[in-house]
Amino acid sequence: MNAFAPARAGRFVWDPAAGPHGALVPEQSTDSASVSVPLRVADSWLVEDGRVRALPEHARRFRDACRRLLGVPSGQVTGFLRAAVGLLPSEGRWFPRVEARPGARGPCLSLWLRPAPPRGGPVVLWYPGAPDPRSLPWAKGPDLDVLGRLREASRAAGGDEPLLLSASGHVREGGTTSLVWWRGASLCAPPPGPDLLPGVTRALLTTAVADAGHRVVSETATPADLVGVPVWAVNALHGIRPVAGWLNLADELPPLPDSSAEAERWQARLDRLALPAHPGLVPDADDPASGTAGALPSTDPQHRG
Repeated sequence: MNAFAPARAGRFVWDPAAGPHGALVPEQSTDSASVSVPLRVADSWLVEDGRVRALPEHARRFRDACRRLLGVPSGQVTGFLRAAVGLLPSEGRWFPRVEARPGARGPCLSLWLRPAPPRGGPVVLWYPGAPDPRSLPWAKGPDLDVLGRLREASRAAGGDEPLLLSASGHVREGGTTSLVWWRGASLCAPPPGPDLLPGVTRALLTTAVADAGHRVVSETATPADLVGVPVWAVNALHGIRPVAGWLNLADELPPLPDSSAEAERWQARLDRLALPAHPGLVPDADDPASGTAGALPSTDPQHRG
């Protein structure tokens, strides 16, 4: 654990040779060139007054991607993550991002400690006019630049978030969100797999819904299949937000039903799952990613949580 706690936002770089177990040190101006190296892995979570939801799952997802994409030993990533959690402020609203990049002397792990923006409201999804352009949809990091450009284009067109569709026109997710929808009392989502980011908040929500006795099912759907259906965009930063409508689809679709009250009810359930952030929440290195983060509890329509 580091001997200091930052009082402001900033970047911190992992030095595995510092101290007996490595340490995070403030990034110096001479280190700034490392940020220009393409990002390979990233993960973020919301911290509100020192509390965070599903930190172990975020840690496992980041650690697994670091191993698969950069070959970073799990023990090194675990030490880095525990040091990063030790630096999280206990007051205020923050959205830290852990990052991994290739480097001349081996992979570089860093923490970007940044204030969180205000929570957003209902989301308008904008279709870019082409299928999902990501090269590695299952990993968070390699395609962040591509998604960032799509998000800028979405805002310029009057939307909030790009809509990512498969080549056959089926819903995958938003640029920064997982998408789910309700059919009656059943919560539906695209089938998990390599074309979908394993969303941590989606996994929290589907588990909570199943535990409450609702059906949770996988469904392949086009936007037209979701006419009249409440659709939610979920992520770690903003939680659950209703989708208010679509832009730039070939067929003009009507506005989606207002499900704000129901979204806030489930958001309150997720908020109760937040725990005080401390290094001990980062799982041990020999506790591997299950590979099911973001997966639905069941694809059996008769399943009850």
